Formats: sequence, structure tokens, C-alpha cells
Amino acid sequence: MKRYAIVLSLVLLVVPAAFAADNPPPEMNPANFCEGRYALCIKAPCTPIVTRDSKGNYSIQEANCNCVIEAGWSMGTGECDSRRPKVENGRTYLISTYSNFFNTTNSTLTCPNPDTIWALCYGAPCVEDEKDSKRATCTCPIKVSPSKTLGGECRQLACKSIWSAATYAADEFANHHFYEYMKQHHPMPPPNPPAKDCPTPPKK
Repeated sequence: MKRYAIVLSLVLLVVPAAFAADNPPPEMNPANFCEGRYALCIKAPCTPIVTRDSKGNYSIQEANCNCVIEAGWSMGTGECDSRRPKVENGRTYLISTYSNFFNTTNSTLTCPNPDTIWALCYGAPCVEDEKDSKRATCTCPIKVSPSKTLGGECRQLACKSIWSAATYAADEFANHHFYEYMKQHHPMPPPNPPAKDCPTPPKK
């Protein structure tokens, strides 16, 4: 009887975690998988866009982020048709989506300060660089909260700059959901596992 109770308890602990993995946080809902060209921003440095209202007040509500353009499977908002690159007046426009392409070369930098300023690029509009077809500028809304990014090269001081990043919940969901989906539906080549965290800085 005691063994049964222990097993049941473990099942109850596992089920919510598995259920949560299939339910994206609001900022990543929907999370549709498509194949094609996309802008990948998860380690992109960003430049704030400063605005000034009629009363002379300054604010920063968006940032331009320097992202790369990749081709393959990615997870993002909207249906696949709406995410295909479009050419208008000689410029190529596309959408920022998520993949774990950089997970083997970059580690996750955690910025725990609640005043951290970062950019939410998931689903943001982008324009291809006129001189480099592998780069895009994406205009992303500014957020203020603890965040995680593959940018910053594990330098804690980098948290003072603006990076394309994600909330803790979105980072957890994206890493695991993308890996599990690709492993099940598109196993070759083997998908990258979730990114490793940056080493914890030594205590002074």
C-alpha cells in the first residue's frame, strides 16, 4: 500500500510538468512549426528606439534587434503561409521565430534583476539587410523583468545591455518543446538538446 502511494505521488508530480510542457506561456501562444526562411533573434543585441510625445516626455517602447536569417524548421506565431518572406518595393520582410539552432554554441545567460530591460522578438516583424541576405533587423517590443538570453557570452554585465530574450517560463517552454517536437516529428538530423546554463559566477 505504501509503495502504491509513493508511485501515485510520483505520477501526480510528473503529470503537471508534462501538461505544462504542452501549454505555451501567453507570449508564445500559438507555437506553430513551419519550414522555411526565418529570422532568429534569441542571441541578438538590440538598439532602443526612443520616442517623444507631444508633452516632451521620452520613452522606449521598442528596440531594433540585429538578428540572423536561417532556413529550416522554426516555431512561431501565425500559420505557415503568413510566415513566408514577402518582397515589397524591393525589400524582403519576414517574421522572427524560434529554433534551437544556437544551443550547441551558446549558453543561457540569466538576468535575474526585475529591472532588466529586454526585447521580446518572438513573432516580431523583420526586414532583410539590403547588403547581407543572412541578417535582418527586427523591431521588437520592450519588456522589463527577469529574463534569459543566449546573448551576452555569459557575461553578467551584459544584462545591462538590451538583448532579445525571454521570460523564464518562455525559455523553459521553447527549449524543451522545440526539442521534443523535432525529436518526434523530424528526428534527422538529430535536434539540438536544450541549451546549457552559463556557469555560475564565483562568489566574492
